[in-house]
Amino acid sequence: VEESLSNISLEFSELILPYIGIMISIVFFLWFKDFAIGISKGLKFKIDPHFQEGDEVWLENEPAVILKIGMTQTIFGIVNGRGYIWRFIDNETIFEMKLEKIVSDKIHYDTETEQSRKLRQLLNLTEEQDGLIEENRRKDVQQDEIIGAIESYNTFQDDKLKEHKKHMEELMKKMDDSN
Repeated sequence: VEESLSNISLEFSELILPYIGIMISIVFFLWFKDFAIGISKGLKFKIDPHFQEGDEVWLENEPAVILKIGMTQTIFGIVNGRGYIWRFIDNETIFEMKLEKIVSDKIHYDTETEQSRKLRQLLNLTEEQDGLIEENRRKDVQQDEIIGAIESYNTFQDDKLKEHKKHMEELMKKMDDSN
């Protein structure tokens, strides 16, 4: 009985052994295929000229720095409420994430003072010239006040002249009526 059981187990192992070998080969092939795809995606990201180590990027709406681009994963440095953290991302999933490169974060709108300073710098205006410009502005204001006073005086004189003319016409009319 033991001998027949031994023969059956030997026949069974001879029968199942090729299938186990095939299954191990399939598992190994699938593992190698996934590994090769991961490496190819990693190389694709590593070779991409738009993203290099040290670049500042936005990763999923957070500012980050690319620390290391590896064969299978990329490491990003992120500063957030939890502190400075390293985020390890598989290169297979990196193409599915929102990743934007920061070209320049130094863009801002100048204040009026800054615009004035830049304009003066462009025109090479010195402080002495600034003083002369300010003095000329004051003189312009004074001249405008004098011109306003003269115009006011002229209007007053015109009104008086009209009154005098009217009075003279009335006198001449009276003289003509009396003759």
